[in-house]
Amino acid sequence: MEFKGNEGLTELKVSYITEMINPVELVKDLTFDEVLTDADKMDMLMANGYNYKMMLEEKEEPHRNFMAIINADEADLLDVSLDAPEAVDLSVHYQMLKMLKEHYGATVEKAVLWGKEDQVPQTSVYMRKADGTVVELTVKLADALVLATLGEAPFYIRTEMLENRVPDFAKKSVSHLQAALLRGFPMFYLEKEMEKAIREENYEYAELIKREMQARRERGETDDSLEEEANEKE
Repeated sequence: MEFKGNEGLTELKVSYITEMINPVELVKDLTFDEVLTDADKMDMLMANGYNYKMMLEEKEEPHRNFMAIINADEADLLDVSLDAPEAVDLSVHYQMLKMLKEHYGATVEKAVLWGKEDQVPQTSVYMRKADGTVVELTVKLADALVLATLGEAPFYIRTEMLENRVPDFAKKSVSHLQAALLRGFPMFYLEKEMEKAIREENYEYAELIKREMQARRERGETDDSLEEEANEKE
């Protein structure tokens, strides 16, 4: 997607990267044997090792957030890129930037998170060549962040993606963070979360979960279908 200038864009930074679920909180009231026999808990613990929650934050006021799910390898590379960029000089990302700069005089101008498709963030990195022309590379969110970080370029999001993240009916009882988290949880966890919301009589939250689950079913997205897709990519 082409962007001329930065109008309609908001600059983001990585606020934090952490495990999807706190494993201690998940099992603190269970014995070891109970954990082993609780299929749902075991599924969550196993999935937790592969998925990380990344929170992006608006650089300026009002510091709105955008949450995304990344895998363990992406989390590790991002951590190193942010905290010790000199340590990633053997990574594919660094070598690609080095080659593009040395051979074509190209540098990273910016990276933009511009949309979502089937709940997957759509991002592009914009490289400016020596002659002034700009080339767009469509890459995964984590790759775009790494390239922007190593290229010392800003990372933007379309501003409208930060707005109206929570439906009006749920604004009084559901935070933007809760709504963002729901989009990353597997279906079986959403079912448990909805049961909990109903028990606690938090009906607005339960309705929001119900709508998220229904939207996934309409797109044919179940835990099984997503697992099969991941296996095919491997």
